Amino acid sequence: MTSSDTILSVQNVRKWFSVRSGLLSFRKDKRYVKAVDDVSFDVPRGGSVAIAGESGCGKTTLARTILRLVEPTGGAAYYEGENIFDMNREELNALRLKMQLIFQNPFEVLDPRHTVVDLVGEGLVIHDLDVNDEVLYNNVIEALEDVRLIPGEDFATRYTHELSGGQLQRIAIARSLILNPNLIIADEPVSMLDASIRTEVMNLMTDLQKEKNLTYLFITHDLAQARYVGDYLIIMYLGRIAEMGPMEDVIQTPQHPYTKALVSNIPIPDPTIERERIMLPGETPTPIDLPPGCRFQPRCQEFGPQCKPDEPQLKEIAPGHYVACWFE
Repeated sequence: MTSSDTILSVQNVRKWFSVRSGLLSFRKDKRYVKAVDDVSFDVPRGGSVAIAGESGCGKTTLARTILRLVEPTGGAAYYEGENIFDMNREELNALRLKMQLIFQNPFEVLDPRHTVVDLVGEGLVIHDLDVNDEVLYNNVIEALEDVRLIPGEDFATRYTHELSGGQLQRIAIARSLILNPNLIIADEPVSMLDASIRTEVMNLMTDLQKEKNLTYLFITHDLAQARYVGDYLIIMYLGRIAEMGPMEDVIQTPQHPYTKALVSNIPIPDPTIERERIMLPGETPTPIDLPPGCRFQPRCQEFGPQCKPDEPQLKEIAPGHYVACWFE
């Protein structure tokens, strides 16, 4: 059960992929890639939770599992008290009107054979919302102008090759908004854009959140972006949560060695400020053969004997601030 101010509650979610190819397929014991492994957190209604970590940490797989774009291995995800993982296809289709995903790459998501009005209005058609051509067109124009493509009529009949990267991402956002969702999961929504327009799109997203009372689950590898958009931060490493808490608590007083390294590399606009940068040694271990104990210990500069036998569990060290480390 979830409280009335929690829109999404993720509880012990797991997504393991069976390894069935290559030399590993000849092993008698089953091998798994533990892409998401026992992840739990809550998303407050109207809030903005950022999930950050290196590529391969499980951020995108977690988002797709929550939305049931891939089937979970275990756990539960409650949207307004209803378990998404127990829903049938009809219930899931109804839920997707309330939960939408903004993909990372608009160049791959948007079909170049269709006009903008067809691309943005596609969700209304797919969900059979019984709108005629005129109503669909008006809804598309409204969605385009919501994302600051004004006047919307100037963009409605264009094709993707006639638009810039920033305009395409705004169209991808408009596709989500047209269904009037409550929760939007944004999977690195500005990573494919030029640095000069990333801030514009992030400003747009924060403005839309206030205007439409949206809730965000914002996925990124960039802590500077996470800090700009989110008010709560989750740090993932190799499928598990290493640390999570209120954004400024985690940024100002990171406790996990992995978080400390990520925070130390956030760019500072003032060149006169000196700060030690922590460079992590080695490479991320393969998710098929995870090290015993703490998953981060092969790269950890604070590694001790207690890190190897057992994996640390999340412990609350301050109100809402959790860390999975033996040295917290």
